[in-house]
Amino acid sequence: MTLRNQLLVVISALFLAVLTSILLVSVNGTRAYLEQQLSSHAQDAATTLSVTLGLSLGKGDTVLAETQVASLFDRGYFKRVDVLGADKKPLITSVLPEKIEGVPEWFVRVFPINTPPGEAFIGSGWKQLGKVVVQSQPTFAYQHLWSTCVELVAWLVAISLGALALVQLVLHYILMPLRAIEKTAIDVQAKRFAAITLIPRAPELARVVTAMNQMSKRVGEMLEAETARAEALHTQAYLDETTGLANRRGFEVRLADLLHGQHQFELGAVVAIELDDMRLMNRAHGFAAGEHIVRTLAQQAQATFSKVPLSILARSNEFSFSFVLADLTHAQVTELATDLRKRLLAALESFEPVQMVAINTGVAFFTQKDQRSDVFAKADFAVESARQSDRNGFVVMPDSAEDSPTLGSFAWRTLIQSALVENRWRMLSQPVLSLAAPQTVLQAECMARLVDAQGELVPAANFMPMAARHRLMPEVDKAMVTLALAHIASRGEAVGLVAVNLSPQSLGNADFIDWFAKQLSGLGVNAKRLAVEVSEFGALRNMVATLRLRDLVRNHGGQFGIDHFGLDPQAFKLLREVLPDYVKLTGALMAELEAVESVSEMLQSFVQLAHSLDVMVIAQQVERSEQVAVLTSAKVDAAQGYFFGAPQ
Repeated sequence: MTLRNQLLVVISALFLAVLTSILLVSVNGTRAYLEQQLSSHAQDAATTLSVTLGLSLGKGDTVLAETQVASLFDRGYFKRVDVLGADKKPLITSVLPEKIEGVPEWFVRVFPINTPPGEAFIGSGWKQLGKVVVQSQPTFAYQHLWSTCVELVAWLVAISLGALALVQLVLHYILMPLRAIEKTAIDVQAKRFAAITLIPRAPELARVVTAMNQMSKRVGEMLEAETARAEALHTQAYLDETTGLANRRGFEVRLADLLHGQHQFELGAVVAIELDDMRLMNRAHGFAAGEHIVRTLAQQAQATFSKVPLSILARSNEFSFSFVLADLTHAQVTELATDLRKRLLAALESFEPVQMVAINTGVAFFTQKDQRSDVFAKADFAVESARQSDRNGFVVMPDSAEDSPTLGSFAWRTLIQSALVENRWRMLSQPVLSLAAPQTVLQAECMARLVDAQGELVPAANFMPMAARHRLMPEVDKAMVTLALAHIASRGEAVGLVAVNLSPQSLGNADFIDWFAKQLSGLGVNAKRLAVEVSEFGALRNMVATLRLRDLVRNHGGQFGIDHFGLDPQAFKLLREVLPDYVKLTGALMAELEAVESVSEMLQSFVQLAHSLDVMVIAQQVERSEQVAVLTSAKVDAAQGYFFGAPQ
């Protein structure tokens, strides 16, 4: 085979592989979105129909009830509507068989669309009359998915034929290796769609470079579109549409991650605000007035807490807001909460409907040892105390850290420094196992334990907050890395991949990075057995240092990962820019995974995006076989947690 044909075959195969992967990811992402819309459509219809049925069935008028069902069903948007009595026996049933026109049968089999039913109870006053079950008709969804697929295929074919035709035309003029084109092809394979900036003087080579740049641009745009779809699912699952703040689910997941995640803090606070009598105000002045108050509160909170390094701003319920702040003192939190209250009252002072609403603000404090339920209880107590104190009440509770039985700040600093001087550290490790081959250990994550003067192990959750407060994390990380590298050097070929996690303080410390680079150089060929992780929180706040560390690790043959990934709205942008070897999902998602279908859908969409970027996905804090089943179904690559083995 001639050189021209060999190059043509290779480039054609590369284009085909990339474009096929983009097509599959795009179609699957669109299907997941359509399924979510069908579910929402069915639930909305069931809720609406239950209200009208409650009026007719409450009067015993079944004829009117059948007319109401028919008026909804006859539009052709629903596959089935069932009205069940209180004894669960069917009262009214309307069925429209699926008749999918204009879509090939094979397409329906390959890309099935699930239509989960929507349910709503029917009641009249306090009496429950039954329930209505509505299932959407998937015909229009199939037609939309098919037309989208056909249009996308047409674009891909046209782009491929045009680019390949141009490549075939100029390849016979090639007399030397095309290094720039080869590099671009490698970049495309690695999902980096950068253009060739150096245009050759030869017209033939210039046309090839232009074609490659156009192809990279178009494929990059398609991948951007798939990223946008994944971000949209993330937004729908965790953000409130009206305010842009985290919703209840997003708040609970991020709070759990804060309490049990890698970032350590000494004192946390929750500023809880509840708007009383909002329903009465809505009836009197309309929902637009209520939305104005809610949006104003969200805007003032964002402005007030914009400079807080670690915060969670959420609309926790319809008329309740929760703002979590960490790494601040009692006085700082009190000042910020007071400022927010002043800002809010000033912004709404001239808005007449707000006179019907009581704005109660409670501030409570917690530590990292508290459970999520403890934080909720403290916040509820604080806001209730504010409600009882006065209209538009404002109450700041005492600092809960003052009652903590832990050592004082100076004592902790002394303990940590003495451990550093005397090298009193113990390394534990937890296995990361492949979900495709459960007996295969992909890596072992190392964890630090301080040994106190009595020889007892001190858990990281106890000493890490004070190490971070006293800026000792780079020295602690040095101790941990030294143990891990010694373990690799002593065992050589017998050891697998060893993962170590570096703190945000170490990531931004130039002296630590210089020291770490020397340690990698001293490790020689065994450096390929090291994986280095940084948290999503740390990476987003120091992108330059993150990319520098990634390149340093990879230049020595190691792997680079992002830990506690998936909660920040900028997570997908981080994934595209850093392109790590793997990400470890935040353990806070595990509690949501089985119970909330949209979280599972979001996970599947993210895994598809990550795999299209050749990024491995690892789940953390896996404790039950049911979680393993859901992760396997979503095609998550690996997992770690007590289900597979405790740190030892």
